[in-house]
Amino acid sequence: MKTFIVLSMALAIAAGAADESGKAKRGAWEFGGDDFGGHDFGSHEHHKEEVVKHITVEKKVPVPYPVHVTKHVPVEVKVPYPVEVVKKVPVYVEKKVPVIVEKKVHVDRPVPYPVKVPVKVPVIHKEYVEVPKPYPVHVEKPVPVYIKKPVYIEKTVPVSIHIKKKSHWH
Repeated sequence: MKTFIVLSMALAIAAGAADESGKAKRGAWEFGGDDFGGHDFGSHEHHKEEVVKHITVEKKVPVPYPVHVTKHVPVEVKVPYPVEVVKKVPVYVEKKVPVIVEKKVHVDRPVPYPVKVPVKVPVIHKEYVEVPKPYPVHVEKPVPVYIKKPVYIEKTVPVSIHIKKKSHWH
């Protein structure tokens, strides 16, 4: 944007300098163009010189100055302090105490040993049903079967044959 402003100002200055050099083009009004056969179209004002205004834009750039920034950094404090526990829960610590057994016990059977206890299941009524064996069951299983067999398709294709005529001169 700044470049556009600077270039447009330079162009305006150059155009103003070219007009002042005396080589400006004359318009229709300078040839007596306001006289159109005795008719006046309301133009009573003659050509005046244009006043070019020059505007200078100044922008002050501030000088850099030091800025002090305070940063709060957490620091680890290594001072122990007592903390009060609101609810006290009893904790039981199990202590293992070694016990020496002096009496030896002899076992005459191997442990574990099988125990044979008869289990009786009550049956109210026995019924025998005859089932023919083997029993036929139909199960549908679609299996794709591939047969390697050539398939011939007849199709008429037009063929053009070019025959050269023998000329009399050859």
